Amino acid sequence: MQELRALINGRSSEERQRVEAAYEFAREAHAGVARKSGEPYITHPVAVAVILARLGMDTDSLMAGLLHDTVEDVETVNFKVIERLFGPDVRRIVEGETKVSKLSKQGSQTAELRDGGRDLQAENLRQMLIAMTADLRIIVVKLADRLHNMRTLGSMKREKQVRIARETMEIFAPLAHRLGIGRIKWELEDLSFQYLHPDAYAYLQTRLRTRQEERDALIERAVEQLREALHDDLELLEWVEHIEIAGRSKHLWSIHSKMQKEGKGLEQIFDLLALRVILRPRPVAAPPGTDRARQQRAEETREKRVCYHTLSVVHSMWTPLPGRVKDYIAVPKPNGYQSLHTTVISRGGQPIEVQIRSGRMHEVAEYGVAAHWMYKQGDTLGRRERESWIAQLQEMQQEIGDASDYIDAVKTDILSQRVRVFTPKGLAVSLAAGSTPIDFAYHIHTRIGETAVGARVNGSIVPLSHRLHNGDMVEILTSKHGKPSEDWLNFVATRSARTKIRAYSRQQKRSEGLSKGHDLLERYLRKRQLAVRQLMRSKLLEEATQKLVGSRNPDELYLALAAGKVTPAAVARILSPSLAQEQAAPSARRTPAPRPSEHGVYVEGFTTQTKLSNCCNPIRGDQIMGYLTRGRGVSIHRIDCPNMVRLLRDEPERCVAAAWDAGQGSQMVVELDVVARDRDFLLSDVMKVLREQQTGSLKVEAHADPGGTAHIHLRLSVANNDQLELVRSALARVESVTDVLRPGRGNGLRGRNGAGG
Repeated sequence: MQELRALINGRSSEERQRVEAAYEFAREAHAGVARKSGEPYITHPVAVAVILARLGMDTDSLMAGLLHDTVEDVETVNFKVIERLFGPDVRRIVEGETKVSKLSKQGSQTAELRDGGRDLQAENLRQMLIAMTADLRIIVVKLADRLHNMRTLGSMKREKQVRIARETMEIFAPLAHRLGIGRIKWELEDLSFQYLHPDAYAYLQTRLRTRQEERDALIERAVEQLREALHDDLELLEWVEHIEIAGRSKHLWSIHSKMQKEGKGLEQIFDLLALRVILRPRPVAAPPGTDRARQQRAEETREKRVCYHTLSVVHSMWTPLPGRVKDYIAVPKPNGYQSLHTTVISRGGQPIEVQIRSGRMHEVAEYGVAAHWMYKQGDTLGRRERESWIAQLQEMQQEIGDASDYIDAVKTDILSQRVRVFTPKGLAVSLAAGSTPIDFAYHIHTRIGETAVGARVNGSIVPLSHRLHNGDMVEILTSKHGKPSEDWLNFVATRSARTKIRAYSRQQKRSEGLSKGHDLLERYLRKRQLAVRQLMRSKLLEEATQKLVGSRNPDELYLALAAGKVTPAAVARILSPSLAQEQAAPSARRTPAPRPSEHGVYVEGFTTQTKLSNCCNPIRGDQIMGYLTRGRGVSIHRIDCPNMVRLLRDEPERCVAAAWDAGQGSQMVVELDVVARDRDFLLSDVMKVLREQQTGSLKVEAHADPGGTAHIHLRLSVANNDQLELVRSALARVESVTDVLRPGRGNGLRGRNGAGG
């Protein structure tokens, strides 16, 4: 607690008293409780508060850090007590933390259940992200909590260490990056690296430690040389009142990632050593009456001027490496990070990275969103980007119900590597790496994505599948006649774009189904010379829908008509009882009690001859429908047969419902085409499968084409569709078989050697 007291010593006496009160409350709440490491539990919330104090967070955040586990661990403490004693802001942060922690512990307890544990952990993260959109301090406190837990992870079992480290690397370190809190991000990555890849971590740590003294001496010389050069520059001294130069070594995870990504050895990494120059310009003397916005612009202009001037001094004393200058001041990173980076060759021949930034830029780089509470005069330059991706989080909450899918979407669309592109008006847009113009269009507005027909990148026409890169200027070409294509799903990178494309496709198919169902019913009624307008009233349609579909929404009836699940004739008989009576009257071809035909097929109200159609060869178990032919009885088709689909559209009045007799046990004849890569004993293996499946083989034909593809045509006798599927599955498992097709159906079962699809 002494360290925390020292860190808040500069705050008002009232603020210090509030922190002390929160500490005493937490100490009493956790009295007698120990962590797994054996330390008193109170050491954890105090450590969290220290991390928050070093970030410069406000007093409410520090108090929440001290209190974040009290409600969960003490039965007599609830959120109302927290609010009464410490205020509504502290309650909101503690409540957000408690909900997340409770779910997290449930997920840990059920981790042995595998899928159940993962689902709860996904829900834990989802709740945290939802809470974060209400108050960013919740996630900053959570990051501090996670950082201290990672620092003390050594007391956990190996399995738990790996799980927590992986979650930290995938969620919490990227979150710290998006919030711009570099100090936490780097430490979380290195701690996770230690547990996820212990061998690689130990190797790098050992290699770097062996030359530590040499690197320290080199950095010290470089710092002195640069300090001398900057203090000799009189022009710079006129603008700057303080210059801070420090050396640092690159973080281990950053080195490892770069080696893996670029396929380089440790000796080929040029920015292992770095200098950081922090410039604090003198205040700009503004005329009396200057407004705050104009004053701030003047100060930012001076910051940029001194940074660029310092860069010229660095390049005049050391040789810069070509292509290694990065200007994040003119083009900040999506999280608001600003700095100048250059890699130079020192006088000793060693490459050194030099980072140049103002004091304000440094605070943003180190503390990110926390700088908002450190500097009350305004937010950082990353405010607009943060507002954008927090809005994305809120939009995803509404669109994606499943917790695991939600977390996957957040990882893909928000926490992944980013590219920064620009609109024609110069507005910066941050997208997931690998994004295309379609991803860009949907990010700008859903309507732009839906009407996109082309794109220009840097002035040139590109395919819509083109991958965007940092700095690209993107223009979307739209048309009022444009509409999304399902082919876009093959190349879009963001989950949000994919979700919106699928939603549009579903809506279009639904609209087409409603229109088709409405037209089928209306056409049938008109051909029967019935009163269409009167019969297709809402109330009558609702009653018909209730009887046939089990819903009172007529849209469901139209969709059932379009899908062939209900016939227009069945609907018409309910809408018009007189028609039902007329059709129920005795006739030469109708009987009140239907009975199955010789094929085991029931046809609604008919006793006429039935025939299984040759175009689709229906067998028992297939969904079927009948067509009343002219003079040849009723032709039975599968419901997905292209001919049946056409007949439903063109002659719905001649289409009748049909079904298989459940008790009928006669054998059915079916044909199959087996496609395979030709080999010895292929036909023998196929026939062996037929014998094992006890299937009657009525006909077998086989040939191989010049390309080495074998075709085996089978005519089989099976009892029903279930037996057929067993046979097809067994054939698909035969070595070198790529397809098992059913002629007339247009689809097949891919073999284990097939391409799929």
